[in-house]
Amino acid sequence: MIRQIVINMLIVCISLALALMLLEVIIRVAGTVDSDGQFSFLGYTLEPYVLPINRLKEGIDAYLHNVDTATILYDQRTGWTYRPNSLRHQGTFTVNSSGMRSQYEYSIDPLPDTLRIAAFGDSFTAGDDVNDDQVWTNQLELALRQQGMRAEVMNFGVGGYDMGQAFLRWGAIGQQFQPDIVIFGFQPENLDRNVNVFRILYIHGPSIPFSKPRFIVSNGNLDLINAPALPPERMVATFEAFASHPLAAYEDYYRSRDVVSKWWLSSRLGAFIYQLTKAQEGGGEADYGPASERGKVGKAIIDAFAADVVERAADFFVVHLPLPQHVAHIHNGGQSPYRYLLDYLRETYRYIPFDESLGPEYLDEKYWGPTGHYGAEVEALLGQTVAEAISACIEERSCSTQRFDDPAQFAIDT
Repeated sequence: MIRQIVINMLIVCISLALALMLLEVIIRVAGTVDSDGQFSFLGYTLEPYVLPINRLKEGIDAYLHNVDTATILYDQRTGWTYRPNSLRHQGTFTVNSSGMRSQYEYSIDPLPDTLRIAAFGDSFTAGDDVNDDQVWTNQLELALRQQGMRAEVMNFGVGGYDMGQAFLRWGAIGQQFQPDIVIFGFQPENLDRNVNVFRILYIHGPSIPFSKPRFIVSNGNLDLINAPALPPERMVATFEAFASHPLAAYEDYYRSRDVVSKWWLSSRLGAFIYQLTKAQEGGGEADYGPASERGKVGKAIIDAFAADVVERAADFFVVHLPLPQHVAHIHNGGQSPYRYLLDYLRETYRYIPFDESLGPEYLDEKYWGPTGHYGAEVEALLGQTVAEAISACIEERSCSTQRFDDPAQFAIDT
């Protein structure tokens, strides 16, 4: 009997070992390896991670070869920007001569009878999945005019930007247009982008092959590093000696340094199970609280942005622009990991909680664009929501709008 039990146990062990070996083989055969040797399976990038030097070189070479026609250009002040006078997304996204999304040109000096509004942020501010007429900033302008206000809304949003880049774009070109109201589009994922320097380390796959300036909080002060941003010609050499480069210490997504001791990750099956476990547990969700780097840097950027806007006699609004997964998370009973900053924004600034306008019906994918941005109906709702907040502020005379003694000065004659 004992002999039979031992034999049965051996059979089970051998069967299990063979099954694991088979799974290992299947993953190795079905997975993909990029030009840098980075392995992926079923959409998961598996550890151990490698620096994407070859992928970076391919991106930089393509950019330098097509620099005369590229619609995204290196910019030493913000990392990258849109090419002036260009068309993006099959001609549905117009960039004017000032580099902002618009079919129109604006003078530096605002019209004396028109409320000037400027919006800053990432692709959710720029409106990547809709055409020029549908983008929420145009819908905001239309809604304000329908409410009897002569207004113009300028869109300075740029795809891939973090919060710091939006602030820097305000300083680089936005403030010279002297807006009466500045709207910052707070897309919470940007708290992760804030601690990233090299975009290619943040996104696995095709991405913008540039670095960007990065804000840090040091001794209570907001400081800027990698400014001016490394030019494209120096990027590859930087990655070839990345471990010793000063910027490596400030790159939160330099993950290669974190996996040296995990010997078992040499198994593709082990690495896949580990990745699934992290995803099940929330992906190793970062800390966004008041003591975290993400929380501190995000708060410091917003405070600096707001202070500079107010110093220039403009009013500052923040609109919360949630990702589709954030909307789903909240409607499924989850607690927002960004609650600390959202509460701070609500208590401190003119805050527009657009997430509260998106009921459970907006979980339907028909409301979202092909790349996960807002579709036309959500963009229109966003424009209307922001217009209501601005109208209420003006009617209550709590908005500064210092260029006007009386809101009647920009009222449309009826």
